[in-house]
Amino acid sequence: MVKEAGRDDKSEVYELWKHAYPSQNRNYLSFYFRHLFDEGVCLVQEQDHRIISSLQMNTHVMRFQGKLLNISYILGVSTLPDYRRRGHMRELMNSALDEASHNHLITLVKAFNPRLYEQFGFQVLYERKQYLIQREYLNKIIPLRVAHEAEAKELLKAYRQFIRHFDGYYERDVAYYETLLKELTLGIKQLVTYRDAHGTLCGYLIYQMQKNDLVVKEAVYMESIALQRMMKEILGDHEAIIVEVSQSEKLEKIFTLAIPKRSAFMMARINSYPLFNKLFNAKAKTPKEAYAILKKPLWLHEYY
Repeated sequence: MVKEAGRDDKSEVYELWKHAYPSQNRNYLSFYFRHLFDEGVCLVQEQDHRIISSLQMNTHVMRFQGKLLNISYILGVSTLPDYRRRGHMRELMNSALDEASHNHLITLVKAFNPRLYEQFGFQVLYERKQYLIQREYLNKIIPLRVAHEAEAKELLKAYRQFIRHFDGYYERDVAYYETLLKELTLGIKQLVTYRDAHGTLCGYLIYQMQKNDLVVKEAVYMESIALQRMMKEILGDHEAIIVEVSQSEKLEKIFTLAIPKRSAFMMARINSYPLFNKLFNAKAKTPKEAYAILKKPLWLHEYY
C-alpha cells in the first residue's frame, strides 16, 4: 500500500536512499534531507514492518512559452534490493503521476534509465553537451575580474540575464541561491564568478571534481571572454576541464577543436494533453511535440 511519508519516516527513508545510491556523497545526502527533503512529497511502501520502497516528488515553477506553470520533478525512486522486481516502483510511479495529473501540467524525471520511464509516458527531450577543454585552449587567457564569492541576489540577477535566451526553465529565486550557497559549504561543489569593469556580477561557474576530472556542472555567462576567464581561474594544475552545457550552446565557436559529447539528461511527461493544447493552442500528442512549440532553446540543468 502506498502512503505519504510522515516525519517519523524520514530517517528510515534516508537509510533506504543510502542503500539505493551507494555512490552518492553522504554529506550531500545529509544536506538534501536537512534542507530540501521536507519541501517535497515522499511516497513510500511498507512491508514486513519497514519501508521498502520510496519516491520523492518536488514541485517547481517553470517558465514555458511565456507562461508560468506548476510542474513536478520525480527523484529518489528506490527499493531495497530484496524487494525489487515485484512491482513496487510501478505502484509508486502510478500514485505519484495520479497526484501530478491533478496539480501539475508537466512532470520531469532525470534520464538515468529512459526505457524504464518511457512506459509511464515520459520521453527524453533534453540532452546536455560535454566539452573537453584542453589547457592549451586557454593559454592566452588571463583570469581578470574573477573571484570565488557572491551574494545570492547577485547570482540570481546573473541567472535571469543569461536565461532570457532560453525557455522551459525553472523560475529560480533568492531562496534557491541561498540554498546553493549553503550546499557549497560542504566542499563538494565550488563557485567561481566574473564581474564586469563596474563590479557587476555577470557570470558564474559551479564546478567540482568527479574522480580525477574537473567538471563544470553549470555555466552562466553573458560573454565568451567571461566563460574563458572563469575556466582559466579554476584550471589550476589540471590538463583539461569538462564543461557541461545545454544542447543548444556551441562552445566549438569559442574552442574550435573541441568536439561535444551528447548525453540524455531530462525526460518529461505531459499530464493532460487537452489542457496543454488548450493553454498553448497546440495539437501535441507526445512530450516532444509539446516541447516543439518553444521558440527559444530549452535549458534544464536541475537536479531536484
